[in-house]
Amino acid sequence: MDQTSTQIDMVAYLYGESTPAQTRATEAALAADPVLRGELTELTQAQASVPKVRFNARRRLLNVVRNYAFGPDLQLSL
Repeated sequence: MDQTSTQIDMVAYLYGESTPAQTRATEAALAADPVLRGELTELTQAQASVPKVRFNARRRLLNVVRNYAFGPDLQLSL
């Protein structure tokens, strides 16, 4: 990629979070640079190796967190 592109741009591209213009720029850079394609392959493999995590909190815990976040003044508006 050019001087203004970073690994953050590659991660945004990988996760589908880049703008259309960023996506086009990244794809053009990937087409022109085999080293960059290798870096994308490594990022893709790293992404695949991260375990998928599911969060299943108990309802009581969620209520405690929600009540704390709203604070005493906001609890009446629920």
